[in-house]
Amino acid sequence: MHIVFIHGHRSTANSFNFVSSRLQGHKQIFIEYDSGNGFDANHLDMVQRLEGIHDIFFVAHSLGGLHALHLAEELQSRVLGAVTISTPYGGSEAAEVLRYMMPFHKVFNDIHPRSMPVIRSKQFVLPNPWTNIVSLKGHSPLMVAANDGVVTLASMRQREDIRLVEVESNHFEVLQHEKTVATIRNAIREVEHSRMRHAG
Repeated sequence: MHIVFIHGHRSTANSFNFVSSRLQGHKQIFIEYDSGNGFDANHLDMVQRLEGIHDIFFVAHSLGGLHALHLAEELQSRVLGAVTISTPYGGSEAAEVLRYMMPFHKVFNDIHPRSMPVIRSKQFVLPNPWTNIVSLKGHSPLMVAANDGVVTLASMRQREDIRLVEVESNHFEVLQHEKTVATIRNAIREVEHSRMRHAG
């Protein structure tokens, strides 16, 4: 199994140092990207970087989770499952506000609730077990609804076909939380047991 880590907007692979150090025993791949390049350009680059790689399990944070969802749609049977963390599957309401102040900002245009990446993703059918960790704490005044400081809880809970696990943490500290690690381990174990059953 290959654990493929995809970081969030304005972060790097280093944001997964705590999580990855506790997930030994599997091959780990870290995908770096610049969200300023635009969602679709980054998607194509990620597809190329994953060429020839099978048995993929995504661990992705925030915007990285939307990328993981789009990659799963394209790579299909090569993806075994995923745990995304604080991913706004319904889009970012803060981006909806900010894009009017900065209309040429690629990220805000890519992740607001009516953006093409968000709208397209709602048509995807997930082929394998998928979990989103909902970070419950934090607050941004840019959003009226309850949020973790970056995205709303409602957006993280948007999809009915994704299992939800709640963690008492904000949008960034969730990556340092033991419950996050436990959730990922459990999801990986579930995939491994399923594969063994099918192999037997």
